[in-house]
Amino acid sequence: MRLGIIGGALLSMIGLPALACTADKMATTEAGFVMKIVAGSNQIKAYTDASGATEAFPLELMEPYFVICQEGDYYRVTNVNAMSVAEAEAGTTGFVRRDQTFMWPTREALSFGATAFIAGRPEIVAWDDQNVLKSFMESGNARANPPAFRENIDATLKRERATRPYPVLTSDMRALVGTPKRVYSVLVPTAIRPTDEVVIEDPKDVEALQQVLSSASIVVAFDATGSMVPFARETVAALGRALSTLPKDVRDGSQMGFVFYRDVEDKENLIEFPLMKIEEAIKVLQDAATEAYMTGGGDAPEPVLDALYYAANNYKWGQAGKRILVAVLNDDAKPATIGTLSDAKGLVPTGMSAMELSRDLVSKGIPVITVQAGPKAGPNLADVLGTLGEETRGRFLQWGAAGVTERDVAEALTTAMAGAARAAIEEGKSLVAGLGYDVNGFPTIPLEVMDGEKLDRLRAAGINFNISRADGGVLVQEAYMLENTDLLEPQISIEKETLEKLINLYTVLATTGVDGDSLRSLVREAIAAIAGEDFNPEAPLQEVVQKQLGIQFRSDLLNFNIEFLDSLNPTERNALAKRIQDAASSLTQFLDANLVEFDKQPTVWMPVLRLP
Repeated sequence: MRLGIIGGALLSMIGLPALACTADKMATTEAGFVMKIVAGSNQIKAYTDASGATEAFPLELMEPYFVICQEGDYYRVTNVNAMSVAEAEAGTTGFVRRDQTFMWPTREALSFGATAFIAGRPEIVAWDDQNVLKSFMESGNARANPPAFRENIDATLKRERATRPYPVLTSDMRALVGTPKRVYSVLVPTAIRPTDEVVIEDPKDVEALQQVLSSASIVVAFDATGSMVPFARETVAALGRALSTLPKDVRDGSQMGFVFYRDVEDKENLIEFPLMKIEEAIKVLQDAATEAYMTGGGDAPEPVLDALYYAANNYKWGQAGKRILVAVLNDDAKPATIGTLSDAKGLVPTGMSAMELSRDLVSKGIPVITVQAGPKAGPNLADVLGTLGEETRGRFLQWGAAGVTERDVAEALTTAMAGAARAAIEEGKSLVAGLGYDVNGFPTIPLEVMDGEKLDRLRAAGINFNISRADGGVLVQEAYMLENTDLLEPQISIEKETLEKLINLYTVLATTGVDGDSLRSLVREAIAAIAGEDFNPEAPLQEVVQKQLGIQFRSDLLNFNIEFLDSLNPTERNALAKRIQDAASSLTQFLDANLVEFDKQPTVWMPVLRLP
C-alpha cells in the first residue's frame, strides 16, 4: 500500500499562487469560504516549516485541516476551524505537502445515521470507477459491476458517531435503473482495522478511565403531575428493595438524577436535579412523592419527548459513565416535541417525533427504559413509549392486563434499571481488566472492544487518548457513493453568522406589500452580505449563494434573479413568498435549537434536509 505521495491530479484543484506563506486572512476557495484539506493517509505528517525537515505533528485520519496560506509545495494548516489568521494560529499549526492531501471543496459530508451503528445491516459500498458505476446504475447488477470500497462494519461501530464523516467533494443526480438517485463523490478510508488500539496518552488518566468505563448514570424523566403520587411512593419503596440485590461496587458505581416535568401551563414545568448517589436519589424521590410536589396537570398528553431530549442533550451529565434514560409517564404523551417548557425554551427543537428522538439517542448510545405508570393510556402513549423503548434498545414496561398494580410496574422498573446499570458497570470493569501497555509503556485497550459511545465517554471526561493504527496504514481515496438515507445523513457544516445571513435573505424574499424598487434594494443588500458587493445581479440567486457558501440546495426555490420578482402577479408573488417563508422558519428553528452548540464551537453540522 502506497501511503506517501497521493498524486499530482490533486494539484489541478488548487488555485493558490506559490507565494511566501504570510497572510492577513485565511486562504479561501474561489467561492469564498475557508479552504480545507484532508490528509491522504493516516501517516501524513505536518512540519514546523516548508522545508519538511522537522516534524510538528501527525494529521488525524479523515479530520479537516484549514489552510492559512501556501508556501511552495506546502500548505500551512491549522486544526482550528478559524475565520481569521489570529484564531488559526491559536490552534495547532504546521506545514503539510500539498500532494499528500485532498481538497475538501464543499461544506457537505455524509454522516453516519443511527442505524449505521447496528450490527447485521448491509455494508456501505462505493465505486472508484465512473464507467463501472455507470454500468451498475444502468443495469442494477452489482455482481457484474462490483463496488471497489466495502465498509468495515466492525470498524464503523467503533467510530465516533458525530465526527469524521465522509467528506463530500461533489454530488449530482443520476438514474439507478430509471429511479433518480443522488451520487456523492466522497473521500473514504480504505482500511480501518479493529486490531488497532486506543492509547491513553497520560498515565494519570488511567484512574479516570476506570471511573468512566466502570460507572453508570441514570436520569429519570418523571411525570410530576398530580396523578403520579401513588406511583412515586411505590417507586421509592421498590428502589429500596432493588438496592439490596445490587453488589456494593455496582451500587457505588451508579448515580441517579431527575428531570421532573409537568404540563406547559403549570408553574415550574421542568425541574432538574443533578446526579447523586442512589441513596440520596431515593431521598429526593421520597420528598417529591407527595401531593404538595406532584401537582398540576389537566391536559392529559404530557411533553415527555421534550423532557427526554432535554435530559439527553442539556442535562449536566459531567464525567458520567454509561448514560441511561428512564421515562415515567401516566395517561398520555404528546406525539412530538413542543419546545415550550419554561427552562428548555430554545434548547429543544419543535416537532421532533419519537422515532426522530430515538435516532438521536441511538447516535449517543443512550438506551431508554419507558414506563406506563398507570392503567390509563391515551391514544399516543403506547406508540411513543414503545418506539423509544424498542428503537433505543431499552425496554417498554406497559401497565398490561387488569390486576397489575403500581407495585408490579415499580418492581419491573427498578429491576430493569438495576440490570442496565449492572451490565454497563460489569462490562466496563472487564475492559479495564484488559488494560495493557504498549512497547513505550503507554496504557492501551484494543479498539475491537471499544465502540463509539465509549470513545465519546472518554473524550467527554477529558481523557487524552489516540488511536494507534495497525502496520500498513490507512489510505484515503476518492469514491462514488449512492444516497442511502437509512445509513448516511447528508449534512453541511455551517456557522451561526452564515445561517443568520441565509435566514435574513429568505425573510427579505418573503416580504410582500412593498414596492419593487424597495424590494430589489433589500434583496441586493441581503445577497451582498453573503456574496460580496460584486456579485452578478443577473445570475440566479441560488447559483450565487451556492457558489459562495459551497452548499447544494435541495430544490430550485431560489432559481431566479432579482428582476424575476417584477414579473410575478400578486397571486404568484404570495405563493412564492409562502414557500420562502416556510424555508426561513425551518432554518430559524434549527438556529434556535442549536444556540448552545454555536456558543461552544464556530460551526455546527446541519442536516441538508433543513435546506430548501
